[in-house]
Amino acid sequence: MKKKELEERVADIEGSIMCMECKDHLDSDDYLQLGYLNQELASAKKDLENGNYEL
Repeated sequence: MKKKELEERVADIEGSIMCMECKDHLDSDDYLQLGYLNQELASAKKDLENGNYEL
């Protein structure tokens, strides 16, 4: 994955997290999805910080 693609992925995940957090009521599936998104976000940010992307 290229740096720009990784940056776009981070932005997409952050947007998805914000949308979920704006919901009035989260059910158990929402909490699971939110946890998954947070893990994906942490992984993508770590890849960006460590330079784990194609040039």
